[in-house]
Amino acid sequence: MVSLIDTDVMIDLSRGNADAANCVDSLSDPAISIVTAQELIVGARDQRDLNAIDSLVSMYRVIHIDAAIGQRAYELLKLYAKSDGLRTFDSLFAATAMERNCILVSRNRKHFAMIEGLRFEAPPY
Repeated sequence: MVSLIDTDVMIDLSRGNADAANCVDSLSDPAISIVTAQELIVGARDQRDLNAIDSLVSMYRVIHIDAAIGQRAYELLKLYAKSDGLRTFDSLFAATAMERNCILVSRNRKHFAMIEGLRFEAPPY
């Protein structure tokens, strides 16, 4: 099964966190959302960081947002934005995982715990 890696884990990986690297290495079929790639770019400080991010992103299958993911994210926001504080990017991660039958791997359990039907796994670090 595909494991969709959330941005928080990818940031840890990009910062050389050995536990994050071990976690990601243990996944049988890791992927990232295009939203994660975009969030990583926003955190770049200079061209060297941009090059490192491009290199990191190129190592993973990138899942792009399509109409089904966008619609699912919209429905999740209607259900959980006001009651549970679900935010736009998190709705896109959850929707991507649900539409592509992935397990979402994230340290942000509280951001996703309320979403029924979402397969979620917190990394062991």
